[in-house]
Amino acid sequence: MHCWKLAIVVLVLGCYVLPVFAETSELEPVVVTATRTARPSSEVISSVTVITAEEIALSGAKNLAEALRGSVGLHITDSGTPGSKASVSIRGSEAGQVLVLLDGVRLNSAQMGMFDLGNLPVAVEDIERIEILRGPASALYGSNALGGVVQIFTRKATSEPVTRLSYSEGRYDTREASFATSGTKGEVRYQLGASRGHSQGYRDNSEFDESQLNAMVGYVLPGGFDVSVSGYQLDKDAEIPGPTYWLTPEANQQDQVTHLALALTGPAGPVKVLARPTYSRHRNDFENSDPFDPQDDRHTLETVGIELQGEMNEGSHLLVAGGDFYRDDLDSTANGEVDQDRWALFGQYEFQYSPRLAFLLGLRYDAHSDFSDEACPRAGARFNLTDSTRLRVSGGRAYRAPTLNDRFWPDTGWVKGNPDLDPETSWEYEVAVDQELGQMGRITVAGFDRYVDDLINWAPDQNFVWQPTNLTDARIWGVEAGLFLRPARLLGVGVNYTYLHPKDRDSNEYIVGKLRHEANAYVEVGPHWDATLRLDGYYYHYYDDPLREENDFAVFDATLTKTFLLGSATEIELTLAVKNFLDEDYEDTPGFPMPPRQWFASLAAHF
Repeated sequence: MHCWKLAIVVLVLGCYVLPVFAETSELEPVVVTATRTARPSSEVISSVTVITAEEIALSGAKNLAEALRGSVGLHITDSGTPGSKASVSIRGSEAGQVLVLLDGVRLNSAQMGMFDLGNLPVAVEDIERIEILRGPASALYGSNALGGVVQIFTRKATSEPVTRLSYSEGRYDTREASFATSGTKGEVRYQLGASRGHSQGYRDNSEFDESQLNAMVGYVLPGGFDVSVSGYQLDKDAEIPGPTYWLTPEANQQDQVTHLALALTGPAGPVKVLARPTYSRHRNDFENSDPFDPQDDRHTLETVGIELQGEMNEGSHLLVAGGDFYRDDLDSTANGEVDQDRWALFGQYEFQYSPRLAFLLGLRYDAHSDFSDEACPRAGARFNLTDSTRLRVSGGRAYRAPTLNDRFWPDTGWVKGNPDLDPETSWEYEVAVDQELGQMGRITVAGFDRYVDDLINWAPDQNFVWQPTNLTDARIWGVEAGLFLRPARLLGVGVNYTYLHPKDRDSNEYIVGKLRHEANAYVEVGPHWDATLRLDGYYYHYYDDPLREENDFAVFDATLTKTFLLGSATEIELTLAVKNFLDEDYEDTPGFPMPPRQWFASLAAHF
């Protein structure tokens, strides 16, 4: 029934505006994440989705999780309340098997493995684009990229100074104010952004406060070199209501996140060189004064690293090679004081054999202070069957190292870590077809098959103590398809579908908690009189889960944006959004109710 609702919305709006036909043209997006170099999307062998700043604005997304939701092959698991944990899965992966980058800087926590999407240290309005690489990427990025990579790119400084002021208000006393400015003066460019958010939340004990600050200064050096320094700071204070089956009315969590990066680029003969040292610090304080389950934990994780990369492009030959080193230091009241080192070397070669045929070969060698070394190869090919039809085939090996929590969580009597864990490893294969429909749109269909060995699984042992072990070998295969059409000047339609078949290879049982079907659709009407209406629909159907009351549900959002000029140099953008406008009662994560119907109104000035 939910699928029919989604289809009806698309068809009704499509029929309403379809007669207004007009051809449209779009610039082909340039992607970086798939090859670590800037390439036109049509030349990339991997499956990549690009979400632009315009698409984020038209969808009314208020945070990173909402900006990502609806992308093909990708699923967001959200705990619902503002500031609570949200994570991303690609093609049925675990959250720790997806690497998240911010302007090239790694955001995944060595303590937990995953990146909490609620800890992004920039406002969603400061995002220029998001690239989603689906499929194994350890041959380029190492651990955490077993399922894929999500990279967020912030807005770049332009030649003319640009300033943005915005304010939004919503249900449950939710409000946010943000500011950003950037520009260039001579050889110097700069960027500064700040935001402050608050919400009372829709559950007991779910109040939330957050502030963000980010800055960048860059300088063009002689000889074609460029240097920049970037900094990001997030301070978050969130009450934690807990799951409905184990409420935590006294729990509170505070996060302080800092990322610093220096980037130096320039030529070394025919080679374009990048050197990027980074520093990250995450302080997490969790306190629960409930006398039945008192907790008072403090965790401070510091990571120091450096990346080196060289790129040589000689006509039909492209070679990328480099290496990186990272050191993690954790000081925790739960885990104690632990540290680890990891370094790697990688290389990738692409050869354009003819205008219709290209090949790719890649290899990365990772070393870890506490595990055996891992080598991850990758190979692929792209066949341009016609000027508008592309066939892509690829395969690769990937791995993920156990987290510090997996290995060193203390024995509390009912849960403990396992220092003897081995890394997870996988092989994944993909076949995909891309069909361009002229200026009308495009279609993509892909099939994939992933085999995972030594999957880390938390489960109770014979003494009923929960701990992780390398118990499971899994196979996850599936199909994903996406369609984008702009058949009329005032109409844009996007539909995608993902089917997953995740099974434990030992027991032949379906893996609990995984999606079976996911369908997403949007309809854009406009711009007409500088106004655009967008409707988004999301449908999810899960495999049987004893903790989940409903195996399927559908959610719909609506957003109206209107722009107008104030004077000759100031653009005002008004956004009205209703999230979950049918007021669906549902849970992304079992036990954590998602928000009921919410409304938001925002006003932004660009000058």
